[in-house]
Amino acid sequence: MGFLGPPPRSGSPRAASRLASLAVTFLSNILAFLVVVGVIIFVHELGHFLAARLFRIRVRVFSIGIGSRLWGFERGGTEYRLAMIPLGGYVAFSGIDAANPTGDAGDFAAKPRWQRVIVLLAGPAANVVLSIVLIAAVLMAGTELAGPRDLSTEIGGVAPDSAAAEAGLLAGDVILRLDGEDVSDWRELSNTILMSPERRLEIEFERDGKALSTVLVPHRMPRYELGDAGLYASLLPRVRQVFEDTPAEEAGLRYGDTLYAVNGHSVADADDFRRLVEPRAGEEVSVEIGRGEDRLVVRLVPANEAGVGRAGIAISHFSYQRVGPVAAIVESARINWETTTEIFGFLGGLVERRVSPQSALAGPIEIGRISGQAARRSFSDLVFLIALISLNLCILNLLPIPMLDGGQLVILLLESVLRRDLSLQIKNLVTQFGLVVVVAIMLFAIYFDLVKNLPGLGR
Repeated sequence: MGFLGPPPRSGSPRAASRLASLAVTFLSNILAFLVVVGVIIFVHELGHFLAARLFRIRVRVFSIGIGSRLWGFERGGTEYRLAMIPLGGYVAFSGIDAANPTGDAGDFAAKPRWQRVIVLLAGPAANVVLSIVLIAAVLMAGTELAGPRDLSTEIGGVAPDSAAAEAGLLAGDVILRLDGEDVSDWRELSNTILMSPERRLEIEFERDGKALSTVLVPHRMPRYELGDAGLYASLLPRVRQVFEDTPAEEAGLRYGDTLYAVNGHSVADADDFRRLVEPRAGEEVSVEIGRGEDRLVVRLVPANEAGVGRAGIAISHFSYQRVGPVAAIVESARINWETTTEIFGFLGGLVERRVSPQSALAGPIEIGRISGQAARRSFSDLVFLIALISLNLCILNLLPIPMLDGGQLVILLLESVLRRDLSLQIKNLVTQFGLVVVVAIMLFAIYFDLVKNLPGLGR
């Protein structure tokens, strides 16, 4: 085979670059997935392991991964191993298999039920501790936080042709009630909309001091089956950087200052600030700022650069902030609590069929994609993601599904009520049923991952 004339070159460098980019993205997704899942599974199983050791329960196997063993070693009567499939892990206790009790004092089944309950709860508890510690560490190390209006329900913008535009909502409107419930912050508002695709939501809002109402019907996001209203939060701009030898530095502006107004005119974003400052080269302007709990006014004279006024700052809606250990733990606990309520809200939406399984389930492909994106953004984003997925794993494991910790806890509770152990036959049947349920959930999650990431598959 050959070419008639010179070989075609048009687009080849671009195609090669595109392939290289896809390869890097694919490999980084896999690596990030292994890191995220590996850390979470290790901590979960470590919780079970340490609790078992506390009560002198013999641990036969500590495995990260499931399936065939890839590598491992034995120490103290326990085999520590890495297994082929990185989609789970387990700690195998002596005497936990109902069909093969050993009668040894170190058997799991030989211990009092309250000890077995603690061992089962220790895995999910370890995931909660991991989530709190990691988020607190990110906050202490420093992270970008939104401005003081990040909890407000004031609308910062409305996307064209969106559900919000169809409902007649405008920037500056303040949402008061949604679907008959008071809303106090943007996160609560956003979550309700996410779980209400194509549902009629009665909205009460305030515009120019007047109470108004309308009906919002969030559009359905095709890939994730979630609601989208096309609303943007209202965030005040902050000083991201103060350049040296500029009017802003001379006036005393600092990194993290919140910009409220210029010459009495409110500032909503960087464009507003430029619009008010650029025409005033060489003229003194007053800038109202927020610094901590204080509201201050600084005066500066914009430099004249080719007839355009320049203050000498970079503006963002976010600022890089650090918090102390105590404040970080408190804030981390708050974030974990809010995330937990959101997860249960999604589970409730699944039961009530307000949320589709496609939007609620994420399998290994989607987790890998999200993990890769987080890793490419920053290390702190990856750590934060590990924390959130760890919390999700805790809640998932506590669901009353046989094979999971929650299902085993239900069996122990039932045995406590009956004051006798269930028969080996019943326990084996329950275990087999649980295995079928878990495998089915995993297969559905993988299918939904493919639908989300391969256009046209779910149509």
